[in-house]
This record gives sequence, structure tokens and C-alpha cells, in this order.
Amino acid sequence: MNTDEIDQVAQIFQNLGAEKDKAVTMASQLIKRAEQLANENESSKVAELQTLLETAICGAQGILKPDKNGDSK
Repeated sequence: MNTDEIDQVAQIFQNLGAEKDKAVTMASQLIKRAEQLANENESSKVAELQTLLETAICGAQGILKPDKNGDSK
């Protein structure tokens, strides 16, 4: 995890209305989780980060991710 990654992801959270210090904290946590998921799922960190960011953005907007719409069976 490098500071450029953190800054880029933090900017997304700031665009969603988070304060800078909170955005940096959330970005660090999200990137760390993406790295963990990439190792667990034997996938890329970028793909996992994209999925997590999509979930976070949808949550900030108060909507379900498109793949989560429908029945909760």
C-alpha cells in the first residue's frame, strides 16, 4: 500500500462527503481489505478494490449494488 493509492481512494471518499482525515482512514482500511481479499481469493488487488469501492459508493448513495438487487433468498 502506498501513499498515492491512499490519496486516490481518499479523494473518492472526500467526493462522497467525508472529511479528509476520515477519508484517508477509510481509504487505508479499504486498500488493506482489498489486499486481504486478493490473497484469499487468488485474485488481483485492483479487482477486489473495485468491488469494495462500488459497494461503498452504492452505500453512500443509499442504494444496493446492482448485483445485490432482487430477492434476498
